[in-house]
Formats: sequence, structure tokens, C-alpha cells
Amino acid sequence: MMTHLAYFEDTYKFKDQAILMASSKDENGPFLILDQTIFYPQGGGQPSDHGKIEMGNLTVPIHKVKSISGEIRHYTDQNYNFLIGQTVMCLVDEKTRLLHARLHTSGHLIANMMESLFPQWVGVKGHHFPGECYVEFISKHDASDDLSIDFLNQEIQKVIAKDYLTHTEQAPGDKLQTLCPNLPYNVPRDKPIRLMRIGDFPFSPCGGTHVKSLKELGGLEVTKVKIKQNIMKIYYV
Repeated sequence: MMTHLAYFEDTYKFKDQAILMASSKDENGPFLILDQTIFYPQGGGQPSDHGKIEMGNLTVPIHKVKSISGEIRHYTDQNYNFLIGQTVMCLVDEKTRLLHARLHTSGHLIANMMESLFPQWVGVKGHHFPGECYVEFISKHDASDDLSIDFLNQEIQKVIAKDYLTHTEQAPGDKLQTLCPNLPYNVPRDKPIRLMRIGDFPFSPCGGTHVKSLKELGGLEVTKVKIKQNIMKIYYV
């Protein structure tokens, strides 16, 4: 059952209506399926949104959202079959959404900065959970030299001060090689791909939520760098 991904359209939309299409259960617990959703499902190194769904005096908690077998499953506390077909109000927890968007965008910025300052390093993975954030890079050659955290933080703050805007768009899969020529991992080429970029930095495939501009990344700080042979992890808060 396909759900329209309304969270793609506006990171700052925390309230919207939807029709409850199904109520079921899997190994993670009871879940709901909506015809459209502003709840971001966990994925791409970013945790899911949480919040609630309301109808009249009834409040349905949403504590986790996942994409499974093509379905966006909103996990809750019990079965809600009696609401199927009803129009409900979805409310995403605003503070959590903005924290996740900030951390996710910060990961992109760190990857962009590293690839610009040190082209031998290519970002391959990000983990953007609060308190656990890092971006992982690989190099074609082993690297034992330490990276100056102070230098990197200074360069990051210079870019944040320019307050670049973020931009997302859908692109045909067969155009991906042109837009992202140095992509180090495979992405399906037979369907549209959502891309994200910061300012004039290169595009990268991404299905997450992001802040509007870099002014919202104030306080971003790289805290630790680990290098082992040709793999580097940069941790940040």
C-alpha cells in the first residue's frame, strides 16, 4: 500500500491531515498505514520522527516509523481498525524533527568540507543519531596522519557563516552519473532519485530531512577523528 511521502516537501511541516488506510501488526508491534505522511521513517542513518495522530478526543501515539516492504509503518500502542477510512490529524514532534534535520544536514556539510579540503577522502556513510553522530570516509591509500580537529572546525564555521541554502530535487536515475560523478556506492538507476545539496557543493542522493540554511547549524562541532588504514570516522555534535 503506497503512501505519499509528504515529509519530502517541507521539513517544517509538523501538522497535516491524512486518511488511515490500514491497521496491522508485525514483529515490531502494532502499526498504522496512512495515505500520506509527514512522519519520516528511520533510514539513511537518520532516526524516525515520532509524535501522535488525533481524531476528535482520541490521541494515538506514534513512537517509531519504518519503511518495510514498500510500506511506511507508523508504530503505535494497539490495533486501531475502527479508525480505518477516517481522516485523522498527524502531529510530528517539532523539537525532535528539527534536531534530526540539523544533525543530518551537519553530516552532509562535514562530508562536503572533507571532500573539498582533502579530495583523497570520499564520504561513504553517515550515522546521525543524537549522541552517536559520525561520517565515515574511505581513501584509496592508507593514511596515518592525524587530521587537525581545530582546523576542520574553523573551516566548517567559515562556511556556516556564509549561510548557504539547502536544496533538494528529484532527478532521473540515468542522470545520476552526471550529477554525482564520484559516487562511491551503487544507487538504482531505473527510477527517480532524490538529491540534496548545500549551496554550490556537489549533489548527493539523500532521502532525509534537512534544515533550510546553514545558520541553523550554529554550534556544530567535530569532537573526534579516528583513522585506521584507509578508513576515517569523524564524530560530531
